[in-house]
Amino acid sequence: MRNEKTITIMLVILSLLGTLFMIATGNLFTKKLALDVDDIAPIDFYAPYDIENTIATDNKKSLASSAVEPIFALDETILESIIARTQSLFEYVDAVIKIRDSSEFAISVDLSRQFSIPTESSTINYSQILHSKSDIPLMSSQYDLLLQASQDLLNDLEERVIVLLKEIYSVGINEADIRALDIGQMILEIGVSPMYQLVLEDIIELQLVTNLRLDEEATEELRRIASDAVEPVMVVQGEKIIGRGSRITEEAYLLLEKSGEVGNSEVDNIIQYVGGALFILVMYCFILHYVNLHKVIGKLTFGGKNLLFMLYILTLIMARLMINQNYEIIPLHVGSMIIAMLLGKQVAVLFHVITTIVTTLIFNSDMSFIIYHLVVGTMGIFVIVHMKERKDMLKIAIILGALQCVIAASIALLVGAQSSTNDIVTGAMQSFGIGMFAVIFVGGSLPMWESAFNFVTAFQLLELTNPNQPLLRRLLLEATGTYHHSLLVANLAETAANDIGANPLLARVGGYYHDIGKLTCGNYFKENQTVENPHDYLDPRSSAGIIISHVTAGMELATQYNLPKCVCDMIIQHHGQGVMQYFYIKAQNAGEENIRKEDFTYPGPKPQTKEAALIMLADVVEATTRSMQHKFGPDFTLEDLVRKMVRQKLDEGELDECPLYISDIETVIQSFTRTLKGMYHERIEYPERKENS
Repeated sequence: MRNEKTITIMLVILSLLGTLFMIATGNLFTKKLALDVDDIAPIDFYAPYDIENTIATDNKKSLASSAVEPIFALDETILESIIARTQSLFEYVDAVIKIRDSSEFAISVDLSRQFSIPTESSTINYSQILHSKSDIPLMSSQYDLLLQASQDLLNDLEERVIVLLKEIYSVGINEADIRALDIGQMILEIGVSPMYQLVLEDIIELQLVTNLRLDEEATEELRRIASDAVEPVMVVQGEKIIGRGSRITEEAYLLLEKSGEVGNSEVDNIIQYVGGALFILVMYCFILHYVNLHKVIGKLTFGGKNLLFMLYILTLIMARLMINQNYEIIPLHVGSMIIAMLLGKQVAVLFHVITTIVTTLIFNSDMSFIIYHLVVGTMGIFVIVHMKERKDMLKIAIILGALQCVIAASIALLVGAQSSTNDIVTGAMQSFGIGMFAVIFVGGSLPMWESAFNFVTAFQLLELTNPNQPLLRRLLLEATGTYHHSLLVANLAETAANDIGANPLLARVGGYYHDIGKLTCGNYFKENQTVENPHDYLDPRSSAGIIISHVTAGMELATQYNLPKCVCDMIIQHHGQGVMQYFYIKAQNAGEENIRKEDFTYPGPKPQTKEAALIMLADVVEATTRSMQHKFGPDFTLEDLVRKMVRQKLDEGELDECPLYISDIETVIQSFTRTLKGMYHERIEYPERKENS
């Protein structure tokens, strides 16, 4: 046991070191050169994978952004302010005229206060007042001209100016549009008196400004959209980045840096290796914690642990040798499928996830690799476990090949938009072939793994159910009653195993062989006795010794006929450490001296697996039912008997060491009852035929 633990620890360390070595020599880590901008490239550099040329991309984005014309919005407040200034001018002119010409002192004072215009006519220069009050800088002569106009004429001039302004600003105008306007012609066309044409022309021209303002937000949004629409400039895998002897530009340096070719070589390489080692160590700690928490590895035999580590190392070696191949032709799931057949789906899925992650690091692959192998590996695990016979191999191979073909094509279409139809079809066909190869290889090599690591598969178990097996033939010929009892136990155990999720085939084989030890003294067991009972002439202690010996005798025969260990375990465990109550009580009643309970107790051990527990329960239930079937009635049913016998084993602690749950126990009781009712159903009593007299 200590040697096994030492070997297991050594295998863990070996697999850890192997993992680190494979990753370190794979594509994940690259040897960086100490180069800088303006250095001369010592070799030709090629892109190891697709890399974005960010400098070229940024330049394209900048050009696309600058090509977008600025967006201007119409500013309606411009016209409003111009009209307000125009109206203000004419209001001042009208007020000055009224002050100047008014004969009523009160009106004059009121207007002068309203517009802040002095009323002493002898000291007033009205054109200068208008020049100071108005926001439109007309000449004094033009103000004088306006002061000569009548009220009606002023109103008409104001109205015409506003109409022209509204016409001019009915659309957006910029500086060029303003320069192109012929205001004089427009005034001429509306029929203004020639005397006032120049005044109106100046009133309009002096106020003209663009009514368009830059919409910075809209402009920036359009420029962003144009920039985002630019496709990244890519340096595709295998394309030359820079040639030997060329001076390294900033653009080339950034590409080399992204490809991992340049950097602070010593520091960067150390950081890479430390990071990789830490990742693997953390992953290993998590895995060991998981398997310890769920007792995944603890349930495995020493051979099972050896198989796990050997397949792990072989898988990594295979991956390292195929590092430059397309991911579709790497049979990464072969090891997982072998484990699924020998150790079960749970261990296989965990194994496959680990190997896929590590292999992804070795290859430094993208998401296509990890998605493909996780999916096809999981499918392979769940498909291969349905291969119960050799004849199923071709059917399973075609199914897995077809599934892998579909997955490969789907991933190529999903992430490989640039892939040609020919590449997609080729990858799908390669996946189909690898899927078939994986199944055929697993099925063909399974006997080798079984023999090397002492495993039992469905194929071996099916061979053991053949009635022509030597031990079964001997049972049939030498202990007929035990043979038929074993068949019934096998039926009960197999049905119950199927109901609770145990291994039905293993339960059936255990039922067939659990009592082979009775071949050594078959007539000492009730089912094989035809006339007299030899125990009538023996003391209880001797009888108990003979009955108990069939367990050890069975183990000897199992070893002699090379039965698998799992079947041997059920032979020695199917009575657990139960006491032979019949002979023990008989010895007590006979008044024997020095009665030791140990002399009437089976050596054990107690059942360690669900299948062994089912054999124990089926054995006692079948034997008891056969002897008491005539006593069943409304007050004591078959289910009552089954429940009583199962409860008795529970109370005796015989099921304490096996992984049966309380819910499983109830399921087993119902399963036994249903099966036994089919065995002992009431038969029709056929009437005798009367002879004609």
